[in-house]
Amino acid sequence: MVYNESQTLKDTWFVPVFFGIQLLVIAVGLLGGFIEGLDSTGYMVIAIVLAISMLIGLLIVSMKLVIRLEPSGLSYKISPFINSWRKYKWEEVKNIQQIKKSPILTGGGLGFHYDLKGEWKYLFSTAYVVRVSLKDSSFVLSTRNPDKILEAWEEWRCER
Repeated sequence: MVYNESQTLKDTWFVPVFFGIQLLVIAVGLLGGFIEGLDSTGYMVIAIVLAISMLIGLLIVSMKLVIRLEPSGLSYKISPFINSWRKYKWEEVKNIQQIKKSPILTGGGLGFHYDLKGEWKYLFSTAYVVRVSLKDSSFVLSTRNPDKILEAWEEWRCER
């Protein structure tokens, strides 16, 4: 059994909220500029802030987590940051378990980050989360179908 899953941040509620706040800040800045009578330097600052926030927005929209479970093992990549596949053979994996339903409140938010407990968290959807325990470390992946991942893990574990 082969399982592929692809998740992007643009499929979540985060992107419209981010761009909505960005538009609100720009509107308030421009309105304040008209009221205060800003000179060209003030508008240049607004343009620089707008450009930087658009670049950050473009980065957020282009982030993508791809998970692949194959007979040889588990692999994932996160473009544009981790463009090559991180591969783990099934012999390296100790356990895969579903841990929480809401990665937003309990997982530290969307995106990828390093936890104080010493594990990487790759959270790109607001559905479910699975922890992959290796022999010497662990990491957390968000998923929309934890049952498929757990079913594939059980299938490969039973074959060993």
